[in-house]
Order: sequence, then C-alpha cells, then structure tokens
Amino acid sequence: MTNSLTFPKIDACDQEQSVTSPRYHPSDSSPDTLDLLVPWDLPVECEPKAPEKQKIEQSLRSLLTLLQTFSLQTPNLQQAQTQLTQLQTALTKPTTTPAQITNTKTALTPTAIEDYDTYFHITHVQTQTSTDTALCLTHGLLTNCHKFITLCLSSSAINPQHTHQQIQGFITYLHLLTRIFNISPLD
Repeated sequence: MTNSLTFPKIDACDQEQSVTSPRYHPSDSSPDTLDLLVPWDLPVECEPKAPEKQKIEQSLRSLLTLLQTFSLQTPNLQQAQTQLTQLQTALTKPTTTPAQITNTKTALTPTAIEDYDTYFHITHVQTQTSTDTALCLTHGLLTNCHKFITLCLSSSAINPQHTHQQIQGFITYLHLLTRIFNISPLD
C-alpha cells in the first residue's frame, strides 16, 4: 500500500484576513485622510450649486497660483503647506457616506482594498448631490497637494524633475475639474 501525502484542509485560510481598521465616521476625517469617490461615482460633468461653486472656483484659482509658483521657482514649502491648509479649511466639507465595496471588478478582493485603504489613510465615500461630489473631488486634490508638499518638506532627496512632473499632474487634474464643474478656464 502506498502512503500518499495529504494536505490538511485549509478552509480557515480560504478567506483573506484583514488588518483591523477603525470604523469610519464623517467627523473622523482629517487633513491626513483622503476621501475618494468610488470609481463608479466619478462624474463626467457635475455642476455644484452657486454659493459652493464660487468657493470651489476660488480654491482652485488659489491652488493653481500656488502650483504655478511652485513650478517656476524654488518655493517656500512651509508657506505653501500653510496656504494649502487654509484652502482646505476654508472650503465647505462635503456630506459623504462610507462606500460599501462588495465587488471590485478586479482581481482585488474587498478585503485587500480595505487593507490598502487603511494603510494609506484612504476612505472610499459616496455623495448624494453634485455639490458634495464637487466638494469631495476638490478636497481630494487639496489633500493630495498637501501630502505632496509635506513629503517635499520631509525629504531633500526628491528628484526636481519628478517634483515638476507631479506639479504638472496636479495642474492638469485641476483643469479637468474646472471642465467637469463647468467653471471658466482659470488661466
């Protein structure tokens, strides 16, 4: 009789185990947390209501000036960080709800996405109104710019060419948002 190796059933490991993540509350949002709309809620066009549209336009205009200055000369990073914090604070917070991601339409499982989001301080959210969608996207850009400036402050080893490319990417995304929000060109 031949002895064959048998593998123990690994039913307990069939499902991925997630790192413990804190429960999301809208009040928990901080400048260090990036609220991202779920991909299926990304708008092709989205016109916020009048009072918020003006605030968004003002924020994007100020951000464009800051980014262009950053791109053209050696910026005062501490001042840029302060300006970004002021822009984030001045803009109304969007009303969001946590997104329930049950299917990713990729090879990633919802558990893997949750782990990634926890590690990188990302919260996938959904909005109900076009104004909240516009605010969420604008806050997301401001948060990314703030994190980038913080990274530049903490490291002197960043390649200037890569910095320039990142700034150009922010400017391109800013122009995309102005088109989506039906805001007149800022240049």
